[in-house]
Amino acid sequence: MEDSAARDLLSIKIIDNGCGMPEDMIQAINDRFYSCRKERKIGMGIALLKFHSEMCNGKFYLKSKVGVGTEIYASYQRSHIDLQPKGDLSGCFANFICQYQDINFIIRYITDDDTFELSTADVKEVFEGMNLNDWEIIKNLTELIHENIGS
Repeated sequence: MEDSAARDLLSIKIIDNGCGMPEDMIQAINDRFYSCRKERKIGMGIALLKFHSEMCNGKFYLKSKVGVGTEIYASYQRSHIDLQPKGDLSGCFANFICQYQDINFIIRYITDDDTFELSTADVKEVFEGMNLNDWEIIKNLTELIHENIGS
């Protein structure tokens, strides 16, 4: 994630090395009600991300290759009147790391002055074999991230 006042830019890039998506699924994602879930046939996440990015003078792309993974990018004009608040990024990032311990998340938050990086592997090394899905660990991790990104 990049948050640059100097460039009037807020951007997020998510890259995974999962199973990837076929081209027909990539095209279908533009339909805000598309979902590949079986239990709930309603989507909106990626379509809304794209809509808000473009509404705020930003760019959006989604690249994916079956068997390789997916990359999603959305940018926003920081000063745009319709830009939604970022919300609780610290809590969100901490919960991703602690609740999905088998996935190695690498969070990189770049500002005009600094870069903060944290990964699941870093957290696991500090807490040596402990279950990360513990309230005290989540709370401390949220505070650490907040101290470094301020959100």
